[in-house]
Parts: sequence; structure tokens; C-alpha cells
Amino acid sequence: MAGGLIMAGLGVSQAVQPFDTNPLVLGLEHLTLGLLAVSLILLVPGLIALARHGGRAALVGAATVSVGHVLLAFGATSSNLHGKDYPWFVFVAIPANLAMLAGGIVMAVSLWRTGHVPRLVTAILPLLWLFEIILSQLGGSLVAGVYWLVVGRMFVAGTADRRLAATG
Repeated sequence: MAGGLIMAGLGVSQAVQPFDTNPLVLGLEHLTLGLLAVSLILLVPGLIALARHGGRAALVGAATVSVGHVLLAFGATSSNLHGKDYPWFVFVAIPANLAMLAGGIVMAVSLWRTGHVPRLVTAILPLLWLFEIILSQLGGSLVAGVYWLVVGRMFVAGTADRRLAATG
């Protein structure tokens, strides 16, 4: 849930800041990049926990998304420390983004087919990449953060798996 909380906070912060086109990392952006990297890593256990409610494909999808998260966290941290993106950043960012998108789709399809997780949770999963990365400067991270807070709350309440919620 910590990853979701940080992600949501980043979304609020970025929604109220002006759109940034400067390639240099300055001031508050250092904190933003640092928190983004931390949140991406902290979301990995949630991905794996959610995938356990699906089939083998869901676990493969979660592992793929997790690789994307780790690669982006590495790239963000490197850019943060360097003060701007390294020339090789694109060679990390493109595979990371593809992994997050493709893994999210695979995970969602597997979870949908098993039917163990609420359909809305499953349907939103492939869109997380869009909110976490593409729409992040517009505050999209808030949507992703709230998603993970809700999923985390479902795990705590024991309602993440519809089979268990129906019997409990």
C-alpha cells in the first residue's frame, strides 16, 4: 500500500505543477524522480500478490510488469543522480514501458478468465501504465495510486479474491 500512497501523492503534486519540458532535473524534480523510483519498486509485491489470484499467465505478466518497474526505477534514479537523462536512457525506457504494458495486458486477461478478482480491478490493470507513465505529468499517477490503495485495502479486508469473499 505504501507504493500506492506514494504514487497517489506524486499524482497530486504533478497535477498542480506546470508541465515540464526541460530535460534537466532541477529542484523538486529530484524528489519526484526519487519517489517515482521508490513507488515502482514498492508496487512489485502487490503485482505478484494480485497475480496469484490468476493463472500461470498472470504470474508471468506480473513478473514482466515488475521487470519494467525495476528498469524504470533504475533509469529514473540514474537520471536523478546525473541531473538529466543519459544518452542510453531510451534503451532502458522503451523495453521497460513495453514490459509494463504487455505484462499488464497478459496479467489482466489471465485474471479476467479466472474470474477470482473483481472485474473492475482486472479491467483497469492494463491502463495503469498509461496513468503511471504517459499521463504522469498531468497527475495520472493519482489514478494509479488510488487503484493500488483500493487493491491493497481489498487484500487487507480479504475481499481481493471473489471466491474467498463469497465464503467468508
